[in-house]
Amino acid sequence: MKLKPFALLCLCCSLCFQSCWLTNQSDDIVIVRPQDNFEPVIMERSEFETTTTLQTTPEVIVNSGKIYVKDNYIFINERYKGFHIIDNSDPSNPLNMAFLNVLGSSDLTIKGNSIYVNNATDLLAITLDPQTGTMEITKRVPNAFPQITSPFGNQFFNLENDEIIVEWTLNNDTNENS
Repeated sequence: MKLKPFALLCLCCSLCFQSCWLTNQSDDIVIVRPQDNFEPVIMERSEFETTTTLQTTPEVIVNSGKIYVKDNYIFINERYKGFHIIDNSDPSNPLNMAFLNVLGSSDLTIKGNSIYVNNATDLLAITLDPQTGTMEITKRVPNAFPQITSPFGNQFFNLENDEIIVEWTLNNDTNENS
């Protein structure tokens, strides 16, 4: 006797769903939520505001984010750390020449000679000359952005007024029995 394809599909589905309701498992199953494995890196505002610097020695690109091109320069975001500054005046031989340390950064834009970048919760306007290795913060707008959320989108509400989340790190010391 041949089963029609629809009847065969119904039979397969019912066998699959049977495993959901005919088990003798106890209700004491431990669920480890992935968001519990991340912890915020928190800084006090007084320390946080001193961390934006221009480093004339380049860094290796490890965790790249957005890319921005302006004239002969390429800016590559190192997520939550800052921006690699690449001299692209010779496109066949781009030169990684400097690193702009901006904690909590993920994006930038450039208008004229000003670079606008998010510095965790703050918005910075920066003038930059990678050739001479000079940088100046011309304007800081505190709390222009919300605190950085965890990789799973959770908010972190147990902060003091002067504390800033600059990134989230994976906690390798999680207790799987909790």
